[in-house]
Amino acid sequence: MNLSIDLVKRLIVAGAVLLLAVQLGCGGGGASISISPTSATVPPGQTQQFTASVSGGGGNNNVSWQVNSIIGGDPTVGTISSTGLYTAPITIPSTPTVTITAVPAANTLATATASVTIANAITVTPATATVGVTATQQFSAAVTFSSNTAVTWEVNGEAGGDSTYGTISSTGTYTAPSTVPSSPRVTITAVSQADTTKTATASLLITVAQIVIAPTGVTLAAGAQQGFTATVLQSNINPTWSVTCNSSNSADCGSISTDGIYNAPLAPPPGGSVTITASVPDGSAQTAMLTVPIQTSNATMAGTYVFGLTNHSLSTFVAEAGVISFDGVGDITGGVLDRTGASGVPINITGGTYEIGTDGRGTALLQTASGPIVWQFVMATHSTALVARLNNDGYTSTGSLDLQQASATQPISGKYAVEINGVGSSSSTFAQAASVTADGSSTISRVLMDAVSGTNVQSNLTGNGSYTAPVSTGRGTLTLSTGFGTQNFVYYAVDSTHLKLVETDSSQPAYGDLYSQPAGPFTTSSFNERLAFTVQGLATGTTYAVGGLFTLDGNAAITNRILDASGETVFDTNGVYLVTDATSGRTTATWTAVHGATSQYALYPIAGGGFVMLETDGANVASGLALPQTLANPSTASLVGSLALDLSGTDLSSSSPAAYTGSSIISQTGAWSGYLDFAESNGTTLNAQSEVGSFSISGNGRGVVTLLPTSAALNNSVLILYVLDANHALILESDSNRILTGSAVRQY
Repeated sequence: MNLSIDLVKRLIVAGAVLLLAVQLGCGGGGASISISPTSATVPPGQTQQFTASVSGGGGNNNVSWQVNSIIGGDPTVGTISSTGLYTAPITIPSTPTVTITAVPAANTLATATASVTIANAITVTPATATVGVTATQQFSAAVTFSSNTAVTWEVNGEAGGDSTYGTISSTGTYTAPSTVPSSPRVTITAVSQADTTKTATASLLITVAQIVIAPTGVTLAAGAQQGFTATVLQSNINPTWSVTCNSSNSADCGSISTDGIYNAPLAPPPGGSVTITASVPDGSAQTAMLTVPIQTSNATMAGTYVFGLTNHSLSTFVAEAGVISFDGVGDITGGVLDRTGASGVPINITGGTYEIGTDGRGTALLQTASGPIVWQFVMATHSTALVARLNNDGYTSTGSLDLQQASATQPISGKYAVEINGVGSSSSTFAQAASVTADGSSTISRVLMDAVSGTNVQSNLTGNGSYTAPVSTGRGTLTLSTGFGTQNFVYYAVDSTHLKLVETDSSQPAYGDLYSQPAGPFTTSSFNERLAFTVQGLATGTTYAVGGLFTLDGNAAITNRILDASGETVFDTNGVYLVTDATSGRTTATWTAVHGATSQYALYPIAGGGFVMLETDGANVASGLALPQTLANPSTASLVGSLALDLSGTDLSSSSPAAYTGSSIISQTGAWSGYLDFAESNGTTLNAQSEVGSFSISGNGRGVVTLLPTSAALNNSVLILYVLDANHALILESDSNRILTGSAVRQY
């Protein structure tokens, strides 16, 4: 069939129109859309109308609405109706900005979006406050829904407030009334001037006026005095004053008088600060508290102290003990000492000076009838200092200062455990552990002793002795007669439970301690405790030390044992113990030692737990103390704070004696820092910084401190700590650089 050219053209045009109509009907056409407004801020639960304009839709103006791509939205992000009315959620979502999307039915590929921030119409800052009478509090209001950010302020619904509940200025400064109203909590309201239906509130509590303590920001030296005053509304008052600190002993905190004169304690309390409190009994003013740091000073060493120092030199053994008085302001006022080799003739301390830094480290120059003596020391507490000195012969002596108590002048009575170290007439070192019984008058009625001299071990030696009552200085004499020989001592009593000894036999210099013993009688089941120990002495002429932890299980077994020595550690449960004397509590402990040999010790119990400890296997001449570990689950946090340290022994690189005292601080993060003073044969070094590379404490109470090669003190050291409690630890250096033992004592 033949068609005309015009007819063909008309058919083609009609087909194109039809195709275009089909495409438009299927959303694939050229329709576009816009939305208004493109952004908005909507308070929770409020609405915002959006409109959409469709162009090129061929008359199809239908639109679908979405919130965050959800058709119609949901309760979390808000909902939107088919007419574009958006309703914000009741609760502001975690992402408070949502997206509104309009999609034209004529072209679903074309969209328009708007951003909605869901926010309170008005926000008042702060939302809560507490204000004393007549005091002020500044409030501010943020208006988010309008460019007009002005607000009107109200107190309890009244614009500007009133004299009963307080007033508020046009700039939001609230002033409390002169007295606390019957309903002390009031509501502060900000009312939008752009739309008075939009408000926000804050809650405010009116209280009595705050007491103000002055001065603030003070740091006090130990023993210092400081006056404090208290005011309320700039008027002086006479409050009730009190002082507290982190100690159950109120004397550790110092005292404050009724008129605000504070007397600081003689040493910083635990935590290093006290809290001064001012209050009024009738509650008419708010109680005030002020934290005051306390620092160590010369006053920390005030009173009369008993001292004992000794060295472990085989060729020039020297020990001395005595009593010395400090005036608390830097002067030594007197004292007396006895020294080995002086045949019991006391040496007068005629005077001297001392100086203590804020970290407790100090030096003292003693003037004596036999010449000057220089000490370096660190105060652990007002009652205890750790001391070292460099003797004229180049050897070091170490020991302690202990504040003498009133009972020091009482005759000793009862049982005492004894530890003695010295050099015999044959120039071989010896060590002894014993139990002695004093009758309260002059007689030592019973002695049971173990003694080691060189490789010669004498066990279960019996004997007796005598003693004189202490004079006013706490000085007395004591004689022991056993199979080891007759030994003559001068003692100085710290109190009735602890005496320091110097043997005055010219051919046999020695030093020792007496510690009060429990009453007994004793059996194997008497001892059921966890112990930490260090012992030090000589092994065939070479300095020797070992330390560790062990448990006496109450049934003759030694369990959970850890031993450390130079470069070696052993973890096992191989050991037994046996009570051999019910009266003294003498106990033998046997185990496999660090180097595989069998070690045996004689233990004599001391009051409060623990033992005097003497090695009795003949391998070494060594003694020390085993002390109870009472802290459960120790960690680095257990020792946070300031610690006084002492270490003594031998520097193996030079084979010379070495002694260290110092102070270290352990932070909350476990970082270790501090300074040490040390004495060696070539002199003394002060203010040597200790640079610690790592510090850790395991749950069994064994800690490890590694010092860096760059450390000015104890470089390349590995120190083992045996934690006893939150205030004490024993220390052993376990590397091949030095053989040292010592202790760490909490300062604050």
